[in-house]
Amino acid sequence: MNDTAIKHLWDLIGAAIALDPAAYELAQTLPGGTQAALVIVLLAGLSQTLGQGIILFANRVKPLRFVLSMLLSAGLFGCSYFFWSLSTWLVCDWLLPAAVPFQAIYRTLALAFAPQLFGFLVALPYAGVTIGIVISIWTLLSSVRGLGVALGLAMWPAFWCTALGWVVFQILQRTIGRPVTAIARWLTNQTAGVVLVTNRKAWEFWLETEHSPAILAATGGAREASPQSNRPPNRDNQ
Repeated sequence: MNDTAIKHLWDLIGAAIALDPAAYELAQTLPGGTQAALVIVLLAGLSQTLGQGIILFANRVKPLRFVLSMLLSAGLFGCSYFFWSLSTWLVCDWLLPAAVPFQAIYRTLALAFAPQLFGFLVALPYAGVTIGIVISIWTLLSSVRGLGVALGLAMWPAFWCTALGWVVFQILQRTIGRPVTAIARWLTNQTAGVVLVTNRKAWEFWLETEHSPAILAATGGAREASPQSNRPPNRDNQ
């Protein structure tokens, strides 16, 4: 039989976006589920990277560095996803009585990332924050539904496994993961060749003041003409 998860990839993605339980069942049972998971994560990372491309453009990053920065961003997204899967697996293994295979978590959360394929829209000025919230909630619902199906859990146990997995990931990221985060930020800036301004309000401010010297002067942000003056004000790189 040539029925594989890769062959039905787009059907699986569409069903996961619609929160169809059948998608998560097929992801676990069809051959090639792990490969399909990798492709979905790659596509989601690419979508996020396209959004990052707008920020790189706003920061006047040179073409070669632009491409390298996008590749680095996609790689960092994949690493972040892996560690989130790992933290969720650890939580599930701790909370649930039966052993949970990491592969089941990895495949399920990858498919739950299907809404992240719209991640490039997050970079849209003004509407991006709202879109990002919708995508995050969508991904959370997809994760809860997926873990429930893959592990045979009711809604609330699946929710707590998902939520606590995310909390553990955030705690690790902000404690022992801080050096890793700092290195990732340093690599990103080094690859781009500039200290990137990624704060949304800062570069939305740039979009306005780029064409409105009056606004720039009124906010006390008038700067001498230089290559750096065309970049957003470096208020917050978090």
